[in-house]
Amino acid sequence: MFHLIFSIFLAIYVGLNYYIGLRGWQLVGSRVYFLDIKIYWVVFAVIVLFCIVGIAANKFLPRPLRSSLYLVSSYWLAAMVYIIGILVIFDLVRLLDRWAGFLPEAIKSNSVFPFILGLGVIIFVTALMVYGTLNARNLKVTSYNITIPKQAGSLKQLHIAMISDTHLGSINDKRQRKIIETVNSLNPDIVLVPGDIIDDITFFEHQGIASDFQTIKSKYGIYASFGNHDYSSKDLELIIDRLNNAGINLLRDSSVKVDESFYIIGREDNFYGIINEKKRIELWKLMEGMELELPVILLDHQPKNLEEAKNAGVDLQLSGHTHRGQFFPFNLITRKVFRVDYGYLRTGSLQVIVSNGAGTWGPPIRIGSSSEVVDILVNFR
Repeated sequence: MFHLIFSIFLAIYVGLNYYIGLRGWQLVGSRVYFLDIKIYWVVFAVIVLFCIVGIAANKFLPRPLRSSLYLVSSYWLAAMVYIIGILVIFDLVRLLDRWAGFLPEAIKSNSVFPFILGLGVIIFVTALMVYGTLNARNLKVTSYNITIPKQAGSLKQLHIAMISDTHLGSINDKRQRKIIETVNSLNPDIVLVPGDIIDDITFFEHQGIASDFQTIKSKYGIYASFGNHDYSSKDLELIIDRLNNAGINLLRDSSVKVDESFYIIGREDNFYGIINEKKRIELWKLMEGMELELPVILLDHQPKNLEEAKNAGVDLQLSGHTHRGQFFPFNLITRKVFRVDYGYLRTGSLQVIVSNGAGTWGPPIRIGSSSEVVDILVNFR
């Protein structure tokens, strides 16, 4: 099955790149007098091949090459989305003009116009990649002030710093320092992390990330659940060990009662069942024996099955995963797939907060979304 899926993906990828290459030659390459078509296609094919290797075989490459090649490949995948979108629009306009004849003759007969058009596409997409990169690096703080109508021991308020989808690895290396600095500036009571912490344990090891996380200051510490990307490494036990060393309390289908005042539950991600061929523990079983007159906070990476959390008596669910599509037009897809793909939702007694994430996955860009640390002030009654 894997080989079939990979073959289909490869065929689509090659086909789309051929379309880009063909239109690139027709619009720009053929009008550069010193450029030979054979050289053009050889260079273009090499670029496409390296991008395939950078994505599909990245973990088998030497570490210095792995990072740079993956970065270039990721940018190319993002650029492809916009280049193809623009070229399809151009081709549709050309087809409609054949039928309706609405384009001025001066444009159609101008031999320089296609070159200007192609050059404009290159400049526009490059500018988008630059903007997306700068926007992704601009870490924001998003604040929520909510009320849970329960008593929480002697606590009147709980100040939560939430960070999700850090995706620490070759692309987001050293980003943890800015995230940790932002978290500490909030002076939270507790730090909660609903998944997708690590993409590459090798970079986690070499960047001293564990010691960086140990500098987080909070009254009750750091609690985390796993996301789908945290299972992608074969070194899962090593990841668990390194996160524990970093002072992160992992909750894997388990719960903890904090300061005799509130509960935190951390669920395995939905992806856990796929790789282990067994389902995660049902939420109602995880909540057996809990004093439900106290507030219950759930860490569940994907904002799915909200009815399950509501019916079980969860008060606040914290999730990530969606990245809000990360860059347009994928935000249109996440908006359709998830009941809430970003922000705040209340359904009955359940309140849900979904974060964009503090990092990125794949292309290190954000267009139509922002990297964020979530600042939540919970008031108790």
